[in-house]
Amino acid sequence: MRDAVRVKHVEEMKRRMQINQGKYETVGKSKENYLKAILITNEKYGACRAVDISRQLSVSKASASIALKKLEEEGFISREEWRITLTEKGSVIARHIYEKNLFFTEWFENLGVSKENAKVDACKIEHIISDETYQKMKKFVTNQSEV
Repeated sequence: MRDAVRVKHVEEMKRRMQINQGKYETVGKSKENYLKAILITNEKYGACRAVDISRQLSVSKASASIALKKLEEEGFISREEWRITLTEKGSVIARHIYEKNLFFTEWFENLGVSKENAKVDACKIEHIISDETYQKMKKFVTNQSEV
């Protein structure tokens, strides 16, 4: 059973590697968290509102509104009435950050770290690790799991 999960994981990691071969713009932890939250909310519910983001990130509605306005002005998101969507520019960053998050969360859990601590630590690391180091780690872990 565990081998089947590992094979599925390796296939998913290879798919993600193909999607995220290009470089992405570094925008800072806060913006990355907002973009990731928008991506996750849209994928989970099919739509995203400012109130969803404020709840997910545990910030006030006013803070979320200000941050979302900046993201829109910078071309990372678009808003139509209440609906928030990622632009191509925002999507590339959000998917890259979310990929890192999933990678580190799963890796830490496989090492025996509790699910809660794995999520917290992955969220910290996803923002500070260089893309070069991340790509090397991902390649190493993927190659090890194929053995």
